[in-house]
Amino acid sequence: MSSSTKGVVLISILLIVLLLSSVAILFGNKYLLSLKRAQYIEFQSLSLNAFRNIEALSKEKIKKELRFNKNKISKNNPLLKESFYYNLNGADIVVRISDASNCLNINSIVLIDNGEFVENKKSTASIKKILSLEEVDNNVIEEIIDQVIDWIDYDSNPRANGLEDYYYSGPLHNPKEYTGMRLMVSIEELKSIPAVKQIDWSIMQKNFCALPEANQISININTLNINDDYLLSSLFPNISLQEAKYILDNIPDSGFDDLINFKNNFPDMNFEDAYGEIKFNSNIYEINTEINFEDFVSSSISKLIFEGNNNGFIISRIYNGI
Repeated sequence: MSSSTKGVVLISILLIVLLLSSVAILFGNKYLLSLKRAQYIEFQSLSLNAFRNIEALSKEKIKKELRFNKNKISKNNPLLKESFYYNLNGADIVVRISDASNCLNINSIVLIDNGEFVENKKSTASIKKILSLEEVDNNVIEEIIDQVIDWIDYDSNPRANGLEDYYYSGPLHNPKEYTGMRLMVSIEELKSIPAVKQIDWSIMQKNFCALPEANQISININTLNINDDYLLSSLFPNISLQEAKYILDNIPDSGFDDLINFKNNFPDMNFEDAYGEIKFNSNIYEINTEINFEDFVSSSISKLIFEGNNNGFIISRIYNGI
């Protein structure tokens, strides 16, 4: 065999080897991708089952705590202070329970009167104060309040600074929609309110929540932290931001027992004509769960509300990583 023929054969063999290597790599990558996808599907299933089980376990933990500490939940309560750790089929699970009642419930802007949603003047006063503390223009504040009430109420008559279906379904609004005529299920709905678009969204995100009740605003003084000064000040017409900071800095870890005990600790402050209610326990909790399994991470945020008979039910769920 001539040297030129040998060269052709060698090159052919090398090309075949190269081709086979490419095929092997291609099939190998597809196999690894399929394996990774199968592992991810298994992780999804594990996460969803774990999240639901954690919700059930947490609900029982909270229910038990409320049974023995019905009138008082404070920051040093083990339920809120400690994280809970579990291991399920090799997956590490970390759970933390927190008090979810300490926010301005946007649905408190109305009360139900004879089957109709009407303005809750105490709540609107509190909203005005917290937005003023955030340096929002007074005209914009009035627009936000009226437009939120119009979004929730049943009638089609706009308030002085409000908007009704004629605007939301008209040519100036995109996408076209109608007012909710119901309580808000998430503060994300506030993004549909034109007046809210005029201010930094972080202001609403930081101070407000949407809880499924149209009652007076209430907070658990025992679980507030030092960053809740705007929230606390907004509940009282005569409590300044500096006084709110002082109160928050002097809440004992064990908390206050009742309103008399709370007021006696700050005798020089004026708590009269409150816009909302100071409470010493809570009926709304948030469960934060994180799952780590090999290279996968997922998390969930669930909110529970407990009624008078201590029966809890989930009002919202958010999943990430699955």
